[in-house]
Amino acid sequence: MSTERDDDGLMLPPLEERRTLLDLLAALVEARGPAPLLVAPLLEPSAKFFPDRWQGGEGSLRRLVRRLLRYAGLGQLRVEVAIYDADPARRGEVLGKPSSPRGHDLVVWLAALERDLVKVGAESSAMVDPHTIVAAAARVVAHVYRRHFGLPTTDAFDPRIDLTGVFLGFGVLTADAALRYTVRTAAGPMQTRRAPARLGVLSPQSLCFLLAAQLHARGLPRAERQRIGKLLQANQAAFLRHAYAALDRAEPPVSQQLGLPPPEQWPPGPDLAALTVPFTDDPDAAPETRRDEDPGIVGINAGKPVFRVERSMAARLGRTLGMGALMLGGVVAGMKGGLQLEAGTIPLIAVVLGVTGLVLGRFLRESRCSEPRCGAPLAPGDTVCPRCRGEVVGVIHHPRERLAAEEAWRRAHPESAEPDASQSTPAAAPPAP
Repeated sequence: MSTERDDDGLMLPPLEERRTLLDLLAALVEARGPAPLLVAPLLEPSAKFFPDRWQGGEGSLRRLVRRLLRYAGLGQLRVEVAIYDADPARRGEVLGKPSSPRGHDLVVWLAALERDLVKVGAESSAMVDPHTIVAAAARVVAHVYRRHFGLPTTDAFDPRIDLTGVFLGFGVLTADAALRYTVRTAAGPMQTRRAPARLGVLSPQSLCFLLAAQLHARGLPRAERQRIGKLLQANQAAFLRHAYAALDRAEPPVSQQLGLPPPEQWPPGPDLAALTVPFTDDPDAAPETRRDEDPGIVGINAGKPVFRVERSMAARLGRTLGMGALMLGGVVAGMKGGLQLEAGTIPLIAVVLGVTGLVLGRFLRESRCSEPRCGAPLAPGDTVCPRCRGEVVGVIHHPRERLAAEEAWRRAHPESAEPDASQSTPAAAPPAP
């Protein structure tokens, strides 16, 4: 790229990486031909491209992978899937999940490729987020594509897998999911935080650069590029715009750098209607056990011991009244035409209410489950926690006493020791395709 400039800051990958990405894309075009890059459907997260009914189970994931394989020209392959629960007691033996030295944990992975059979593993947590599951499955299919055609691939974390996903028309899905922020709440609104969720190895800037190269090679009009940009998150859309502008300045042109034929020599595009025909041998009407719903903590301690934590409500009531007064006072004082309060009045009210809560709370008692993930209120006669279903076997006065009390209880009741996790019931075998 003779007009290479590094004036786009964080919007573009480094210059050397841009050169490498275009070289790798050119090598893929030379190895597999230009058709996928130029005329394959650019998949979008909509029923137009994914018409199969989603029921959140193994069958739905299997059909999703099969649909993506059909888009990749590998519709003849069979698919088996296995979804693994996060709970060790229900997880069983996890097959084929690669360990990562780079800190990129795969939530959907290629477990094995045996002739015409593709085995896919997935974490149940991935099933909850539609953005994650579709993009992660697309990356797995890109991995299958490289393996099936004997393209050089080091492991599941080879960045050329991400590049191949864009080549196959999956770039809108994978670029958007490369970095997303999810809201996680640990214990109420005061613990809410935004946590990053990453997919793949290449950065969002690199994936958007590759997607921009594909759009540029196709010569899409500006209106269509803008429409595609609206399918992405704000950051990715900005990366795409900057990348396209940089490629527009490139000399020689991108199509020449990638070794692409002139438009009059392009192969015809595939028929989308043919690619979205329902799977007659794998109907989506059969009921499935949903794996895309977070089971939470309901029933996680069934048959296990828990304790009743009995203590005064002084701290809870004092904190609630004091913090509530501060927040409400701040809102009221900030309202136009609100109460005119002197400086220090609101903190003083908060302190008074907090102390009042501490005093009154000493006369009130609360009883809760000792399981840290539960904490459900317990009625005086409860022998089983109504939420986690743990058996209430004793009373403690602070949550930090839980582990010592549990250890003492197990020593006194050796016959109730939990079975070794390695001897737990294995996960159910994946359904036949």
